Amino acid sequence: MIVIENIRKSFASKEILKGIHLTVEQGDVAVIIGPSGTGKTTLLRCMNGLEKADEGSITIDQVHYDYKKSSKKQLLALRRKTAMVFQHYNLFKNKTALENITEGLITVQKVPKADAILTAKQQLKSVGLEGKEDSYPNQLSGGQQQRVGIARALAMKPSVILFDEPTSSLDPELVGEVLSVMKQVASRGITMVVVTHEMSFAQTIANKVIFMDGGTIVEQGPPREVFLSPKEAATKRFLDCIYQPFVYQI
Repeated sequence: MIVIENIRKSFASKEILKGIHLTVEQGDVAVIIGPSGTGKTTLLRCMNGLEKADEGSITIDQVHYDYKKSSKKQLLALRRKTAMVFQHYNLFKNKTALENITEGLITVQKVPKADAILTAKQQLKSVGLEGKEDSYPNQLSGGQQQRVGIARALAMKPSVILFDEPTSSLDPELVGEVLSVMKQVASRGITMVVVTHEMSFAQTIANKVIFMDGGTIVEQGPPREVFLSPKEAATKRFLDCIYQPFVYQI
């Protein structure tokens, strides 16, 4: 379970997050949607400590972190509860797919090398990359690299996996393979928080949709309610823009 209370974050004089309150239950697939530049990625990065919020707190399972008061030890404990799948993969270019997964297991979690290799192979198989263990990132397609990123996240056995626009850097024909793997992850009951512009995917996979605009959560609820019967004018404007039919002019 994730409980976020009053997270605020500014860069220079610009306030990006304006007091975020959010609860995500264990096993939820929470999808965050909204216009670009509204703080969605910043919120994810605050959730796992890649960015330090100016104030507020987050609790994941029994780990509580206050952004003003907590220690580095508590920050490390929070990070161990999360794993991040990045927009641009963030793989080590000089390491194979297998090594990209074992690196964190061995150096962070102190897993014996033989056990780390076994786990990495199992997770690569689970995302459809059996036989690609010795491939380097430049030998893999974008979709395959992102699947390595998902396997790396799964290998860490986090309480929650955070996905930051996991398909936005992919060619259109590769999007489906990554979304398919994400659906498999969701079917395991793993808690997921996903920032995405893939509306059809959000409607299919999510049990909670969060619409952000202007650094705040404007509306949240089940996909059917948010997409079909939005309560807030800002949500309706956003969805009308997304689903506006394209008209050819000759």
